[in-house]
Amino acid sequence: MTDDAPTSTDGQDRLAGLIEAVEVELLTAATVHGGDAVLDLATGAGTLALKAATLGADVTGIDSDEPLLEKARFDAEDANLAVTFESGSVEYLPYDDAAFDVLLSNFGLVWAPDHANVALELARVARPGARLAFTAWKPNPKLGELYRSFTEEPVDGREAYEWGREDHVEDMLGEDWELEYQDGTVWVDAASGEELWSIFSQASPPIQSVLARLDESRAEEFHRAFVELYEEYRAGDAIRAPRRYLLVTGRRR
Repeated sequence: MTDDAPTSTDGQDRLAGLIEAVEVELLTAATVHGGDAVLDLATGAGTLALKAATLGADVTGIDSDEPLLEKARFDAEDANLAVTFESGSVEYLPYDDAAFDVLLSNFGLVWAPDHANVALELARVARPGARLAFTAWKPNPKLGELYRSFTEEPVDGREAYEWGREDHVEDMLGEDWELEYQDGTVWVDAASGEELWSIFSQASPPIQSVLARLDESRAEEFHRAFVELYEEYRAGDAIRAPRRYLLVTGRRR
């Protein structure tokens, strides 16, 4: 890759590395084949979309973050893969009805605030019999308590964890999709809680939302509390913390 390649933040790159193995799991669960019309929702830097393209699928990725899309386009060209990356919202997809055979998202679509509209759009752009596969973080009681210690206001992105509950997914998608669920765990390895702060303060929407409403003193308190929380997972000279997620697969009715 050349020196003028677009870049994402260090935190985004490192978080992407943590969840890369889940992308392979998603593609396997969705049984992506050559010739499938695939939509990767909230594609980010496009790593999942690029993997789908290597399987011979006709892939489109959509995201609202233009700098990440620039990186995705560069990486696709660099890998000689014909992937279409477009700017847009997963709540209002700019595609025709019944346009896709496979819908994918790796911890992406869940961050959109309007869950009901996301659900409507997923059903609308899926062909009869289309496959769905996406991941969502499960609610984390310790993080939830941490957020509530620093703000009583709703935290942007916190509702994303509702997608990690099977009952919520059924409420949103069950009418249009035959659904199955699988629990998974990402193991977050780091040298320190401070290292994890450097990752998640750059790449986690809920943490960024809390920071945006705190003054400098309270932001530093939040920083220290986050580090202390993850230091509880220390074993010897390293931290290994579990982050649980839900893998949802479905077939369009």
